[in-house]
Amino acid sequence: MVSVPELPPNTSLQYLAEGAANVVYRLVLSPSSPSIAADIIVAEDDDHSGSPTSPTSEIEALPYDPIFSGKLVRLRKALSSTVSNEKSFKHFQEVIRPLFPAENLVGQALVRLTPSLMNDCNRQLRLDEESGSRPWRRCGLYLALDEPYGTLVTDMSPRGDAGEVVVEFKPKWLAQSPSAPPGSKRCRTCALRAKRNARGTDATEDRNASLCPLDLVSRDRAKVERAVAALCFSSKDTQSHQYLLRGRLVDFLYTNPLLHRLKQLQLELDRFGILKIEVTSRDFLTAMTLRDCTMFVKIPLDRNGAIEARLGDLDLKSSGMTKAAYWSNIEKGLIEEGWYTATERVSSPVKCGLDSNTTSRPSSN
Repeated sequence: MVSVPELPPNTSLQYLAEGAANVVYRLVLSPSSPSIAADIIVAEDDDHSGSPTSPTSEIEALPYDPIFSGKLVRLRKALSSTVSNEKSFKHFQEVIRPLFPAENLVGQALVRLTPSLMNDCNRQLRLDEESGSRPWRRCGLYLALDEPYGTLVTDMSPRGDAGEVVVEFKPKWLAQSPSAPPGSKRCRTCALRAKRNARGTDATEDRNASLCPLDLVSRDRAKVERAVAALCFSSKDTQSHQYLLRGRLVDFLYTNPLLHRLKQLQLELDRFGILKIEVTSRDFLTAMTLRDCTMFVKIPLDRNGAIEARLGDLDLKSSGMTKAAYWSNIEKGLIEEGWYTATERVSSPVKCGLDSNTTSRPSSN
């Protein structure tokens, strides 16, 4: 087995963002870092051809280490519900990569961490909490000190000098839950949103809170326009830029097959639903992974520039019974309390592409 390299000693990490389970950092590399291209375990993508590499001793020092070029590093938090980065990477290599073209995935590679680096990062997270610069909902949870690896991922952040904008969203459940009752008027995502909205307990991180996933794969241009209108664009973008970006994104999502492939896999890997399937099976856990991934769409302001779309956050879901019970309880509640059928006791208006009474109107932007 090829050894996993360590981050160069001259590397510093710059906080970029964080989610529930990971913190993402930008790599800041000093010049003249020796190349370790021969030693890294890489998930092949368009940045790595997989061609043979000369032994490390034969590679001269470069102005920067090309292995880390165009990459961010993702570090795992200390959560009992997550699996190790090594196990998650193995799942990515063996299960996820064969499902999609390489150019549609955020590439992954393992990198070895040092305890001192992790301690430094945790120390900075605590300082950020004290200064109020860390998101309040993330406070109190830190990086796992017993995790020996980080994950290098393709950098999908926009290059300001290149005139790019990145739209980031979670497609969620692109097909109805197999457990949903007949006559449902809401898809799984909209049913859960309605429940959380009605109870004032919506802890979702989805900034695109009115997006119905079914609209994205409806093959109805008006519904795709409605979906795009629900996506968040930066307030820094001028109105003319937003108009251009929305138009280009509608054209892309309406014609690009990536989300339809994602929907197909969600259906194939979970045909019976959480209440009937073996919840520890690889197929079901993969289906749940695909229902919680993130889509990154990089859009050049230049009309002639090619749009780049990749799926990320494809970490293996835990097979523990605690997680299974959580999913099962959510599904039972949505069924028994009438959230799928819109017969809940406390009305919660949510527009869903599944409801025939929901009209599809093009965006006015």
